[in-house]
Amino acid sequence: MRPKKLTMIAGACLLALLSVVPGPAVAADDDPPPDPTDAAMVAEPSANPVTLQRDGVSVTASKTGNLTRQMVSVSWKGLDRSPTNFIYPVVVMQCRGTNPSREDCWMGSVADNGDAQGTNKLQAKATYYAPVETSDWYSQPKTLPAGPFFSVPFRKVDSADDTKDQYQGWRNALNGFWNTMPLLIEPDLEHKLGPIDDFTPGTRNFRRGVTQADGTGQVQTWVNTAVENPSLGCSDTSPCSLVVVPVRERPCRNAKQGAPPLTISNCAKAVGQAGIGNWQLLANWYERYVFKLSFSPSLPKCIGRTDQAKFLGSELTAEAMRRWVPARCQKESPAALDFTRAWEPDSLRQLGLRDPASTSKYAADAAVVSEPASPDDPVSSDRRLGYAPIATTGFAIGYTVDQNQGGTLSQVTDVKLNQRLVAKMLSQSYPGKFRPNTDKLPVNPNTASNPANIFKDPEFQQLNPAAAGYAGANAAEGTQLAMPTARSDVFLALTRWIWADPTARSFLQGKADPWGMTVNKTYRGWELPTDDYNLNDGWQIPKTGGDWAGFQPQTFWAQNTNSWANGSDITMSGWPLTQSPQLRDPSTPTSGFAGKRDNAQNFGERHIFVLSVLPELEKTGVRAAELRNSAGEFVGPTVESMGYALDGAQPDKNSGTWKLDYDAMDKRGYPGTMISYAAVPTSSLPSTLAQRYADNLRWISTQGQQWGQEAGQLPDGYLALTQEMRDQAGRVADAVGAQTGTPPIPPKDPVDDPKDPTPNDPPKNSPHHNTNEPKNPNGPGDGKTPSPTPGPGTPSGGPSSQPPVNNSSTKPIAATTGESLGWLAWGLPALLAAGLAAGVASPGIRVISQPGHPVRRGLAAGGSYLVGLLRRGRRRG
Repeated sequence: MRPKKLTMIAGACLLALLSVVPGPAVAADDDPPPDPTDAAMVAEPSANPVTLQRDGVSVTASKTGNLTRQMVSVSWKGLDRSPTNFIYPVVVMQCRGTNPSREDCWMGSVADNGDAQGTNKLQAKATYYAPVETSDWYSQPKTLPAGPFFSVPFRKVDSADDTKDQYQGWRNALNGFWNTMPLLIEPDLEHKLGPIDDFTPGTRNFRRGVTQADGTGQVQTWVNTAVENPSLGCSDTSPCSLVVVPVRERPCRNAKQGAPPLTISNCAKAVGQAGIGNWQLLANWYERYVFKLSFSPSLPKCIGRTDQAKFLGSELTAEAMRRWVPARCQKESPAALDFTRAWEPDSLRQLGLRDPASTSKYAADAAVVSEPASPDDPVSSDRRLGYAPIATTGFAIGYTVDQNQGGTLSQVTDVKLNQRLVAKMLSQSYPGKFRPNTDKLPVNPNTASNPANIFKDPEFQQLNPAAAGYAGANAAEGTQLAMPTARSDVFLALTRWIWADPTARSFLQGKADPWGMTVNKTYRGWELPTDDYNLNDGWQIPKTGGDWAGFQPQTFWAQNTNSWANGSDITMSGWPLTQSPQLRDPSTPTSGFAGKRDNAQNFGERHIFVLSVLPELEKTGVRAAELRNSAGEFVGPTVESMGYALDGAQPDKNSGTWKLDYDAMDKRGYPGTMISYAAVPTSSLPSTLAQRYADNLRWISTQGQQWGQEAGQLPDGYLALTQEMRDQAGRVADAVGAQTGTPPIPPKDPVDDPKDPTPNDPPKNSPHHNTNEPKNPNGPGDGKTPSPTPGPGTPSGGPSSQPPVNNSSTKPIAATTGESLGWLAWGLPALLAAGLAAGVASPGIRVISQPGHPVRRGLAAGGSYLVGLLRRGRRRG
């Protein structure tokens, strides 16, 4: 090859290399650009996605208003690509106040890749870049030619003296320099500096995001309230912010700016290496995006009112009650409302306990349940309970599972589970590493040679083909559901669904699945359904098990939660708690113990399954698995699928409730659907108290069924009551008010009208096609059911439509604008190629792709209305 040609090729290669290797942004002898100035962008709280835009960059937060402890999704467009998980990150953190300083922000560590470790402090070389820091947070002289370290401490307001600041650091008395510390440290008694008590895996919502090659990225984080994080103290009266700081490449200071040669040289070497510690630099902080946060009040008591109708019971309705109670505490409300969470069987028991000091002479007068008392229960005969439907929601299997696809870490967005797989998790049938192995570990005799965990199970892999790449596939522990061990109607519904499936039933009775897996021997013959759950496998690791000898791994790995809210919370934060600190030898307290897990699963390593309820999963943003129904379809929880699940429900003539019929259920029905009832006596209540309950039942079943974000409105995770259910609630309210001991029996079907072969189709002249619309008190009807007040999102001035429960198996609950429009990026070329068809379809596409659009809500949120429209030709396809 000719030398000239070789030279040309070499030159081309050099140019190519130079095009991808960054150089110093500003040479030493160039005129420096003007110093950056503070250009923070601020957004007010919003219940809908809100976006801030600047210079081609947009940052969106999914929800920032009326928050509880819940997940928030932050996405962005137009930022520089992150060549690795550590270079040019985007930092997302919760900060104190609406105009926070850097010291007000709940920060992580250099090791953070999605969950702060708290063991390595964040540091930067602040003298490399303009503007130079003027604060005291230097651990070395500012004039150090190599560039001193700079690290911002967290400021914790002293709870004993609110005029005094406590910094997570201390000033060296000899040289005046600051030694800043990470949040999670051992106590420094010499300097009276201790660890921050509320810095736990459950509060570490400092997040590092990565920008893809197309300039987009996304981070899921969550907000903490003052209950979880007193150091920040965020509440409805003490606002906070979510702050997003993009870490960019910054121009190095040069000689004209007073930088010494060594600083200039070192800064040039650091080009292309801007990492997470650099978020603290003023140049980066000045470009922050601040989303003000507002918080909903905690479940209040009606202060100053003594006319409450007190309800005790199911956590299925807790989120709805969080909205209903403050609305009923208003002065114009004729009767106040009070609610206390409790397990359903215990709540019913309270209705039958005598209490001479109470007005009714009973311990409780109303329970919220899904399962009625048995006919032979004394409470059924003594108090003649009426069961008013007040909410439709359900149980769900939530999950947070990560995956590695081609070296890219992401969260799994679609999981399918059938009845037998859930039975395997409940029965502790996955042995973890204690199965036949080459490491000479002891083998759990109760689980034989079963797959180590659910991701290794051929049945799970068949339903979820990408399972081999899921985080946790090679983890030591088996896979079990995080769940409470208390008696509950939710567990009864779950096991009723499992038992309705012949393959799951035979597996629990001892029959192997098609791949040879068998039930844990301690559960063989387990008969369902039941409302009670116990951990049966008490096998201990023998002495040959090394450090773990004496422990019970199946019990130790079981994630015991104390509520459905707690279960969704640990799944959101990736912090699975062990059941309890476990002694190696219960008879010898000094034998050693394994305590509560003290770290969370990092992003990329998370693998948690939880049994919870839909409203709690919706609130926290945890995805829900698609569950197999009796028709063989895998269905996720939406208002449509819950509406279809009501199809074919059978009345219980003894109690006046409906029972889901899995065999008769529409094939589009979600099998986890549950109906919550207010069980209220139709005898034994004093007249005044009876009227309070009757009034609240009428209000809950009408005005309380409007979806929205305000007090009194129905939150995500619920299907609005159908008209038949509203009518039934009205009849129960009448019986409660009358106190004649005659509770009503429900109609045949909670959704059907026997006069109409497609009974839920609205009349053709209906302007809203909405059968959930309450009876007009001025028209036909009993005149006792008031029309609801139109709320936000009410199309055409009609009653507020019920929006769909987002399909948690395909995207986060808190979807961003970018997520909602993502499919259009692929769909538009095909639509354009379709010519005339595209012209016809695109207006509808524009409508349905806009989150919060009234028409979209009207179309997608019809609840039982839409269910009726879709029901033609439904029976088994």
